[in-house]
Amino acid sequence: MQNLLGENAIVIGGGIAGLLAARVLFTHFKQVTILEKDIYSNKTGPRNGIPQSSHIHILLMKGKQILTELFPNLEFNLISKGAHKVDLLADVKYHLATGVAMRFKSGMYTIACTRPLLEYAIRNELLAQSQNIKIIDNTRVINLIKNPGENKIVGIKALSNNVTQDFYGELIVDASGRNSETIQWLEKIGFGRPKEIRINSFIGYATRKYKFPVNLNLDWKSLIVLTNPPTNPRMAVIYPVEDNNILVGLLGIGKTYPPTDAEGFLEFAKQIGIDEVKKTIENSEPISSIFGYRERGSRKYLFEKMKRWPENFITLGDSACAFNPMYGQGISVAAMCAKTLGECLKSDGKIKILEKNFAKKFQKRIATVNSFPWLLGTSEDLRWPTSQGPSPNLVTKLMQKYVNEVMLLGPQSAIATRSFFTVLHMLKSPIVLFHPRVILDLATKKLVKRN
Repeated sequence: MQNLLGENAIVIGGGIAGLLAARVLFTHFKQVTILEKDIYSNKTGPRNGIPQSSHIHILLMKGKQILTELFPNLEFNLISKGAHKVDLLADVKYHLATGVAMRFKSGMYTIACTRPLLEYAIRNELLAQSQNIKIIDNTRVINLIKNPGENKIVGIKALSNNVTQDFYGELIVDASGRNSETIQWLEKIGFGRPKEIRINSFIGYATRKYKFPVNLNLDWKSLIVLTNPPTNPRMAVIYPVEDNNILVGLLGIGKTYPPTDAEGFLEFAKQIGIDEVKKTIENSEPISSIFGYRERGSRKYLFEKMKRWPENFITLGDSACAFNPMYGQGISVAAMCAKTLGECLKSDGKIKILEKNFAKKFQKRIATVNSFPWLLGTSEDLRWPTSQGPSPNLVTKLMQKYVNEVMLLGPQSAIATRSFFTVLHMLKSPIVLFHPRVILDLATKKLVKRN
């Protein structure tokens, strides 16, 4: 018999992080209520609350693994709607500063589609799995409700269809994303303000959708041109999506912002220096405008270090730690957070209510979950002299240098290539980069270069 922890859980935010949180909550609560400020559409198009939804969202392997664990039918349903199964090393052509990375069947694959289709499919899968999920859209949370005389959040106050309403629950989850108002809500009710760390790498990107170019006889499904710190801040991604279309994304770091007019877009692509990018744009039929987006970079709140933290309230995903979207970590980290929440809520058959200090313990667990992807992304950001943020220590600098050397082995070392992308996709820790064969290949390269 299912062991329920409470009557109602409330999730603030109906994006992917909120939907995943609801997925693990519905096995522990009689009712899970998702409050979303946008108005959901029955179609798969972009929505206002996700300003970057027209851009490329690469689903990292770690995220794909967790999503398909939580939603066993998700992969089939996405592919049936035109999404693509992409082997990370056989189907993707990576241009590095040292040449093209080796390509071979890796057994590591992801599902390529647009962000709106992915979110739409997850939402439909969630509603199909449980009848105790209630989604209320067009509802903006404006404050937390604290129980008088207790260190406990018992509900939220929201503006729903221009009417103020109170919603009560045994657990409140903030999954509202990068623009979360948690720090303001906590400050209003006397919990103070957490320490914040920002690393601003001044990124921007521009994206356009095209019909798949059948006349180019491409030998890849996706093409990625990586930046080369500190000399080349430009990057390109060509990514297959549903309806036999591709997204072409041009990215820049250090205020090297790609233009959003057709002429400037093509000129930026030429400056990347890879002929395939220019030819793909010139020989493909555009079917959308060029969408631009700029972001400050990475930000995390140290909620786990606050002196006081309220019972029954937790925050996860971008609400707690928002990553530079250039590295595609957001969806996967949201999935890792949801999985962690599920693990924390598992009952031994005796616990009927949330234990004391559950929320504070959870924030500490989430801080640990976020630490690895934060290190991966921000270490790369801080390789650029234009980035703003705390300077990396000597250990981080040495790690940056070593990881970069492993990546640049891509054209000549299969094990270095596999190891690097295994870490990039958060399947394993960076320890795999120190495999004896990787170290040997690095030493051989340096020896040959010296001679």
